[in-house]
Amino acid sequence: MRRIFKYTFSLFMFAWLTAGAQTNGLDIGGLRFGFDISRIAVPFLEDGRVEYDGSIDLRINKDLYPVIEVGWGDFETEKINFKYRSTGYSLRAGIDKNYLKKDNADEMGMFFVGVRYGLSFFKHESPFLKISDPYWGDYYGAIPIKNLHAHWLEFTTGIRVEIIKNIYLGWSLRGRLLLNKSDDTNMSPYYIPGYGKVSGNTNMGFRYSIFYQLPLKG
Repeated sequence: MRRIFKYTFSLFMFAWLTAGAQTNGLDIGGLRFGFDISRIAVPFLEDGRVEYDGSIDLRINKDLYPVIEVGWGDFETEKINFKYRSTGYSLRAGIDKNYLKKDNADEMGMFFVGVRYGLSFFKHESPFLKISDPYWGDYYGAIPIKNLHAHWLEFTTGIRVEIIKNIYLGWSLRGRLLLNKSDDTNMSPYYIPGYGKVSGNTNMGFRYSIFYQLPLKG
């Protein structure tokens, strides 16, 4: 837990120092709510996987946007000799920096680069497990539910474009670096909500989202 607080503190110090280095004062702009519509396609592309993901970002000056993202994921797969399920929640917090030149500081269209700290609380299990042995015969068993957590860093880049007044569409690429995951002596996590499938310490992701901007200025 101490490591989690250390990484969280370091990330927000980085965001704060970046903001402080590039603005002499805050200029609060629009509050924007997003929903990742690409998650709707996930169950059709991969059977047994369901995910939902939303976000809130706030413009604090012309180019800086603190972001909070929340998500839920459920993954289930079944093979000849085992069945696996993982389900839980995720939270990601960080900041985006816009590199798109604007004629009006209140515009919220952007080409951005950002960083996130991600945290997931989830549980996994294997309700069916078969171990084959030609001498002793087959063994059938199960691995019970265990509560776990994981955290990671996430680096992102993408665009957001206003299609009609206060409505935006945008995509982003995500590169993730797994920092730590809690141990299960019986079975290592195969899927972490918010992070994805675990194969080594890195993975990639894609988001395509729709946003509504709530103007904070008259």
